[in-house]
Amino acid sequence: MTIAQLYDKLTTTPLFKGISGEDLALIQERCHLRWVSMGTDHPFIQADEPCHHLAILTEGEMIRTTHYDNHTYTVKDIVKAVTIIEPEQLYGLTTRYRSNYRTLTSCKALLISKDDIRQTLMTIPVWRINLLNHLSAKYNKLKDSSEHKPYDLKEMILHFGAEKPLSINIRMVDLGKYLGAARRTISNVLHELEREGKVTLHPNLIEFNN
Repeated sequence: MTIAQLYDKLTTTPLFKGISGEDLALIQERCHLRWVSMGTDHPFIQADEPCHHLAILTEGEMIRTTHYDNHTYTVKDIVKAVTIIEPEQLYGLTTRYRSNYRTLTSCKALLISKDDIRQTLMTIPVWRINLLNHLSAKYNKLKDSSEHKPYDLKEMILHFGAEKPLSINIRMVDLGKYLGAARRTISNVLHELEREGKVTLHPNLIEFNN
């Protein structure tokens, strides 16, 4: 990949917004950029795996599988290029990935080690500010979602665990507990969504038709 192609891809991501061509040349010169190519249905990252690299999906789509509340429920959604995968896990109390990532299509990814991040990327002021902005936005989004939950049960179900989930593996009684509604109410809303063609219901599994 040429430096111009790399620049076009990286500057679409929040962490590389405003990075100059000179900064990118510095990154290419000093960092060991590791490229990974994968076919379809190939594992990329496993949950609880140590986060030793900044992983950037540059081409293709992946399925993200996230387990919540000690595996009480599981959410699947799609991650599309260009995306930086869980950069917030690079530092902090828990430096392990939260989700599993598996290729849905042929994919390419770029890996930058934490040593290169510390020695090179952290010396670029714009990159440091972008990382701070990303972490702040992540925190504020989590805080807002917990304090300002929507009251429409349909909307709460359609965006449960992800902006556009593919599926949720969960017992109806647990879904009712998380959404603060009776099991019968949840059942009625789910069947209404199924009649509208928005979901397909299976035992302990909701598939989203989006």
